[in-house]
Amino acid sequence: MEIESEDKPPGSPLIRDFDMGNYLGRSNFFIKYEGANPTGTQKDRISRKHVENAIEHGYTEISVATCGNYGASIAYYARAMGIRAIVGIPSDYSNSRHAEIAAYGADIIEKPLKYEEIVEYIRDEANKNNWYDASPGSPNKSIDVSGYSEISYEIYNQLGFAPDYVSVPVGNGTTFYGIYYGFQKLYRERRTDKIPKFIAASTVAGNPVIYSYINRFRNIVELDQEKIVETYVNEPLIAYRSYDGQKALEALYKTHGKALYVSDNDMIKLSDGFRKIDNLSVLPASASAAVAALKFAGNNTCVVVLTGSDK
Repeated sequence: MEIESEDKPPGSPLIRDFDMGNYLGRSNFFIKYEGANPTGTQKDRISRKHVENAIEHGYTEISVATCGNYGASIAYYARAMGIRAIVGIPSDYSNSRHAEIAAYGADIIEKPLKYEEIVEYIRDEANKNNWYDASPGSPNKSIDVSGYSEISYEIYNQLGFAPDYVSVPVGNGTTFYGIYYGFQKLYRERRTDKIPKFIAASTVAGNPVIYSYINRFRNIVELDQEKIVETYVNEPLIAYRSYDGQKALEALYKTHGKALYVSDNDMIKLSDGFRKIDNLSVLPASASAAVAALKFAGNNTCVVVLTGSDK
């Protein structure tokens, strides 16, 4: 496994994965390993910016709704920069990084609500209590796109060109759209002559972006939440409403991309493969992007965006 380039935090390494690539029969397989960030996910890119923005605008509390990773990230940066974090978590989430969030000193609010419902609950509480709202779809959401677009610039600088494909796991669609937005800017700035084709991966029958694209809908369709089956493996990807789903869907169409549902078993298999072959810790839900890349990218140059396992 060869590391091509590495930026200082919040940047992450781009890995040309000869070991896993040989195992999988791929010669142009690259990993953008967001697991190298302080709390192990791409969320660190936007959490740092949100906390800085909160402080700049005079807030002493920052709030967020989470299924785990984002809450841990906000709590980490809030403690580092000296403000209070309030983290809302659905009470039945098993993969919530609850202990880590508490260890960072955040105040945790648990409610018997679905993720989308606790986003709305925290938004209401933020308005009532004058907390800065960092949740998806908040008035501060432009920070999310700019933060995730950094990934595109790093990929371009580390490779020296835009890859043929970029494969990204999809929940709310925000990371996916942010990376697309970054490559779109690079193209408009004439730094690259192409925008990669984008591959979206998520859990079976549990994501509006994948569902809408596979069914060739031009407008995002919310799912029936009663028909979604949530597991320990797929819960980081589960959504009946994707907050930036429409933008992610449009990015798929504009790049003539691909979308794939991935089973829990396939996510676990690839995650185990990265651990055994590369000694690389990869969240199984994130490994869905690698499964989709194998199906669609062939031997074209493909960068797979992966996050680390829960700590």
